[in-house]
Amino acid sequence: MDLGKYIHQLLKRRNEVYVKGLGTFKRIHTSSVYDEKKAMYLPPVTYLEFDAKSKDGFDFVDYVQQSQQLSRSDAEQQVEEHVIQLLENIKDHGVGVLHRLGQFIKHGNSLVFKAEDLSGFHLQPVEGTQEEVPVQPIAAEVDSVETIDEEPIEEAAIAEVENVEEPEVEEPANLIEEPTLPEEEPYLEQEVKSSNKATWYMIAAIVALGIIGTLFYLNRTAHTQEPQITDSVAQSPVSTVDTVLTEPQDTLANSVDSIAIDTAKQVVNSDAKPLIPANHHYQVVIGSHRTLAQAYEQAESFNKAGVTSVRVIPSKLAKNLKKVIWDSYETKEQADSALRYVQKRYVADAWSGPINK
Repeated sequence: MDLGKYIHQLLKRRNEVYVKGLGTFKRIHTSSVYDEKKAMYLPPVTYLEFDAKSKDGFDFVDYVQQSQQLSRSDAEQQVEEHVIQLLENIKDHGVGVLHRLGQFIKHGNSLVFKAEDLSGFHLQPVEGTQEEVPVQPIAAEVDSVETIDEEPIEEAAIAEVENVEEPEVEEPANLIEEPTLPEEEPYLEQEVKSSNKATWYMIAAIVALGIIGTLFYLNRTAHTQEPQITDSVAQSPVSTVDTVLTEPQDTLANSVDSIAIDTAKQVVNSDAKPLIPANHHYQVVIGSHRTLAQAYEQAESFNKAGVTSVRVIPSKLAKNLKKVIWDSYETKEQADSALRYVQKRYVADAWSGPINK
């Protein structure tokens, strides 16, 4: 059992996890805060803390007991062995590693927990909007300075402009202007638009006539068929009392026979395909529920996604949990291989175990 991996999976659902012999691991989330000095929005941060003196939080032994289907004493013994092994590594090497969580570093007579994943540090701060500062008096002073400096410059510029004469461009007298007809294009466009409108009007009129004709035909056929229906009803012979009384009995007998045949087919089909074959001794469990409705809902979601091997295993007693299994296997190696695939692709907290027959 990978102690760090199991604690990491449990911290995804619980904010605090208590491990007997170590302490409490806490998942803390701080939201985004605006820093007025830097004028930036600091990013949100999620980080881990460890409190060796605290005993609050979800008991890690309960999680191991449920996931591996062990008794309380066996689960406590397994957790205690891994904790002792971690403490021995810290004592011998000065460092104890918990995968996906961090490291325990020996510092004198105490331990320092160094978290591994600081996801909030990957985010960057965002600059805030700066407040507009009124600059009206400064602008007035700048305008007065510019007017004082521009007066001699404008006089000099005017004097230079008066002295410079623009060269006259002589236009050739022999050029012949080509005739242009800019007014022909609008007339062409108007003619095209008018022709398009006329065609659309014709199409709309044809469609309207077709709809009116179909409605008239349907109403006419409905009126012609009504007298025939009344005549057939009037001419039909009156059934006797005996036939009326005997017909419901026959229908009831046929319905009972059909129900019996259907139930017999279902029993045969259920007997032909057992939930767990006789030679399968291990299974991969992806969920356990208090009611059959919840279990069938989870199984149907996988079946609709194309995973047809997922099925519900009813419990022998009504108070027991109803399991949803990925599939059953002959050997433990096959079950462990399938478990790794399921945990990686679909359900992270799935587990495998023997089948109780």
